[in-house]
Amino acid sequence: MPRQRFMRSTHLLLNKVQTAYDVVIRAIPGSEMDLVYVSSIVDVTRLEERLLRPLLERPPKANHHLLSWARKTIQIGEVDFTESHDEAVKKLLDGHAILCVRGGYVIANVQGAQRRVPEEPAAEMSLRGPRDGFTESLDTNISLIRTRLRDAQVVFRTFEFGTRTKTKVLLIYIEDLANPNIVKEAVQRLQAVQLDGLLESGNLEQWIEDNPWSPYPQIQSTERPDKTVSALLEGRLAILVDGSPFALLIPSVMISFFQTSDDYSQRWIPGSVIRTVRSFALVLSIFSPSLYIAFTMYNPELIPANLLIQLAATREGIPLPIVFEAMFMEFMVELVREAGNRMPQQMGQSFTVVGGLVLGDIAVRAGIVSPMMVVVVGLTALGAFAIPNYEAAFVTRMIRFPMLMVTSLFGVVGTLWFTLIVFAHLSSLKSFGVPYLTPFAQAAYPDWLDTFWRAPAQRSILRPATYWSLNSWARRRRMARRRR
Repeated sequence: MPRQRFMRSTHLLLNKVQTAYDVVIRAIPGSEMDLVYVSSIVDVTRLEERLLRPLLERPPKANHHLLSWARKTIQIGEVDFTESHDEAVKKLLDGHAILCVRGGYVIANVQGAQRRVPEEPAAEMSLRGPRDGFTESLDTNISLIRTRLRDAQVVFRTFEFGTRTKTKVLLIYIEDLANPNIVKEAVQRLQAVQLDGLLESGNLEQWIEDNPWSPYPQIQSTERPDKTVSALLEGRLAILVDGSPFALLIPSVMISFFQTSDDYSQRWIPGSVIRTVRSFALVLSIFSPSLYIAFTMYNPELIPANLLIQLAATREGIPLPIVFEAMFMEFMVELVREAGNRMPQQMGQSFTVVGGLVLGDIAVRAGIVSPMMVVVVGLTALGAFAIPNYEAAFVTRMIRFPMLMVTSLFGVVGTLWFTLIVFAHLSSLKSFGVPYLTPFAQAAYPDWLDTFWRAPAQRSILRPATYWSLNSWARRRRMARRRR
């Protein structure tokens, strides 16, 4: 149809949208209406069967009320009418079909963009638990939460970010569990975000976290719907971003980054043992290289004589000082790990294992590093792999380098100083008002039953006070005292 024959409403709509191959304009015979839609993001079958066919069979008459006629004729649940051109453009680019009529626009929801099928997250695999994970579709992610949490108190607050991307963001919480102060703070931070475009939840996380200068993550991210629902039941809040398979959980404390879904899906004794091993791996990953350097350089008297002689023999002929030897090996491990992450998935794991073994063996044979340093760095890498959260594991690997430098200058005393500085920094952090070292920072003793170990399920029936929820054991105890 020539452009000059379009109605005024169609003119105004198309003037706000750049002409593209997937923008379809179709005139409705027997009526003064034009149908406009974007073919790449709509369900074409649904549009033809439930929208076009009824329009062709029962076109409106002059005395029909447009919205009433549309809702009776169009076989689609979500039908609306607007006179706003900007609102019509927004809905058009969101996957709706726009029926241009005189005086406004009839909007029909025929969204049908390609969606990925929910599958188990590669970074958060569970031995005993659900096998589905979030996808890039916001509707799919909401359905995964709804099927697990059938509670009328669940609140979904909608936000929109990006002057160009118009990205939908959902703030989810349970009305009678979430702390109103934390909800208010989250809403204020979300409303203060000004972006040209929002493509991933990680970008939003950097805008709303408490301390952007801290290397430690203050907002937990997850791809698991069961983990998100568990956080909501604890009184926490979840943020879903359209186009991102990661949910942001707030507030978050340090101990939450070292817990997994498997800790709760199995009995408490194996779960506690696994958590203890994970805690030992964390300490091993941070302190192994530094203590090895401190003992060999400054305090060799602390090492047994037989072991000291063996260490001296293995270092014979090594040209590098022990500090540079450790830095070189740590850098090589990080290089192999990063190369494995960037390679195709079929080759990444094998390259990481084989590359590490080959490089370590070649370095020892060439006399660049000692065999004991390879053992120490290998233990450090294994300890970092045992940390379940990628961001927490990355920070653990990162702080080893400055700790190595401080230890090389001051020995064990430098290691202790650096450790105290790190703990002082952690004690100053907060996540939406909640201290980062909670429950230890607030002496919430009942919550200690679910930290580095876990108690039997029968002893963990009370909601934790860590996240300041309305129905926690601490709040109920205070209310009982007031009644007395």
